[in-house]
Amino acid sequence: MSETVSQPNFTTEVLTRELAEHYVVELTELANQIPEVSYSSEDILAEQKGERLMYGKWVHSLVVLDGGRPVAFVMGYERAKEGNDQYPDNTLYISELAVDKTHQRQGMAKGLLKAFFERNSSLGLQELDGNLNYSVQTNSADWNNHVTDLYKSFGFKQRAFKTYPNRTDIVLGVTAFELQLQ
Repeated sequence: MSETVSQPNFTTEVLTRELAEHYVVELTELANQIPEVSYSSEDILAEQKGERLMYGKWVHSLVVLDGGRPVAFVMGYERAKEGNDQYPDNTLYISELAVDKTHQRQGMAKGLLKAFFERNSSLGLQELDGNLNYSVQTNSADWNNHVTDLYKSFGFKQRAFKTYPNRTDIVLGVTAFELQLQ
């Protein structure tokens, strides 16, 4: 997959394990631009978080390259249902979305998400059963409204909240049928 995102000199590629290993330093730096979280190279390459398996991570994720340098990525994987309000069904979960500070506020995140949804709407769930739906969890603080609004622009709706010692996240979801790819 190679397509234009936002500007013609950018290419979007499937973020394979091999690409992630090659660019792990740059991807870690990008991920660490996400406020109130901290990533290591091991986190970027992990295929499991605690007991949760990240099914199909290297099939669903995308990276934007500018002259061979990662400037944005979206990491997604199939997340098994947890039987709660937050994750009641198997879902394609967006775990990270990061854009280099020099490329922010230019529509790159929106273009990358659109490419992610278009690719994965045709792929569907590869390893888990059920109808395709998407979910994301992000900080619910007012300073992060632009991120929440970005997902809502694709049709995501509030599903639940998840509280941590240092923050409260909002969990958003949308079915493939309700997804809006304006």
